[in-house]
Amino acid sequence: MKNTLKINLPWTEEHEAYCYKHHIPPAAKILWQWLMRQGQIASEIEPDLSEFNAWVAKTRGKPYAHNYLKKIFEILVSCRVLQVIKRYCWKITKLLVRPLSWLNPPKKRREKKLYNHNSSYDSPPSNDISAEQGLNSSSNSITPTTAEFEELERQHEILTACAEYEIYFDPNKRTTRNLLEFDIEDVRNALKHFVKRGGNQAINNPQGWLINCLRNCYWQDETFGLSAFIETLKSWFPSNLPRDY
Repeated sequence: MKNTLKINLPWTEEHEAYCYKHHIPPAAKILWQWLMRQGQIASEIEPDLSEFNAWVAKTRGKPYAHNYLKKIFEILVSCRVLQVIKRYCWKITKLLVRPLSWLNPPKKRREKKLYNHNSSYDSPPSNDISAEQGLNSSSNSITPTTAEFEELERQHEILTACAEYEIYFDPNKRTTRNLLEFDIEDVRNALKHFVKRGGNQAINNPQGWLINCLRNCYWQDETFGLSAFIETLKSWFPSNLPRDY
């Protein structure tokens, strides 16, 4: 969408706290921020996730896999960040981005107890009071949604894969979020390249090296040989060169 960057991003520390509380991964947070720039908050928009992926490719170096893109979108839906109004296809929907005031539960008001002098103390509680007690008891047992559970499984798979190569990331540290932005396939490619570079014996800071490897796709440098270089040059030059060139 045009003029995306001209729209100010009303992102605050409360948004960060909401992401932390609901285990929203960094990729989903980036998608949330991008959607906030597509129009007014709490107004209907029709974003195209392929445009988001193209924007991500410019900054990340490669787009997200379609399955992962669907997953982070559904995470935002399950966390009530997005309200889907109509689905045209998996990447184009009519939706609205909820403001933070809609997401946080309202503060409970103190209810004044009204005593009826004509009623006895043995009378059963009213339906309103019993309903309120049932609501309060059910709100204490919050179970993760399917999308949240799948995201936790994905993160666990990445951390476990790194641990197999004796590269340990603390999941409670913010720096670990940089690792969890990437797909498991890319992480495995980076780990294989880590071994080719000498592993822990040759690399002093394996955690930092691995994240840099993922950002710059170090493993792709080895596959770019002479034949790939020649093919790239052919596609780089225009096909309709002048005769006297």
